[in-house]
Amino acid sequence: MAKKVLIIEDDEQISRVYDIKLKQEKIETILAADGDEGFKKIVSEKPDLILLDLMIPKHDGFWVLEEMEKNPSLKKITVLVLSNLGQKTDIERAMKLGAKDYFIKADVSVQEIIDKIKGFL
Repeated sequence: MAKKVLIIEDDEQISRVYDIKLKQEKIETILAADGDEGFKKIVSEKPDLILLDLMIPKHDGFWVLEEMEKNPSLKKITVLVLSNLGQKTDIERAMKLGAKDYFIKADVSVQEIIDKIKGFL
C-alpha cells in the first residue's frame, strides 16, 4: 500500500514541486491550500505524514496542529513543518504542538525535504 503525504501549502508552485517529486518516489499525495481544507483532509484521508506550512489562509498551521493535538488518532500522524517563519518562538511552539521537525523554506532544498519525508515513512 502506497504511503500518503498531505501537503498543506497555499503557494501553488511549492505544492506542485513537492507533489511531482513525491509521486516520482511512488508516494501518494493529497493537496490542501488552507488550514480548513487541510484539517478536513487530515480527518478524511488519514495521511501517513503531513508537510505543513504555518502561514496559510483560513486557519494557520498552528491551528491545524492544535486541532490534531485534541484528537488521539490524529496526534499520531507525523507532521513536518515547512515555513518561512524562522523565529525561535515559532519553532518551539510548533514542536511543542507535535511537529516532528521544522524547516525554514529558504534554508532547505526540495531534495532534503523529500529525503526527510522518506526517512519518516
